Amino acid sequence: MRGITDLLITFHVMKGLCGRGPALFGCLLVLSIPAILLAVLIDELYPGGFLTLAAKAFRSVLRGFRLW
Repeated sequence: MRGITDLLITFHVMKGLCGRGPALFGCLLVLSIPAILLAVLIDELYPGGFLTLAAKAFRSVLRGFRLW
């Protein structure tokens, strides 16, 4: 929880210093790095790659809502 608070405080300070656009771009860049790293690791380690895992997860969610 403290990490989220620190991120919000940092975003607020940077928004005051350089404006909303660059601060938002920087925040999105920082948050996208772990997501990209996770996708690359899953693609390398999961048999069939990332798309196979994503398709199976999507079908499981649809089955959970009884839509499939």
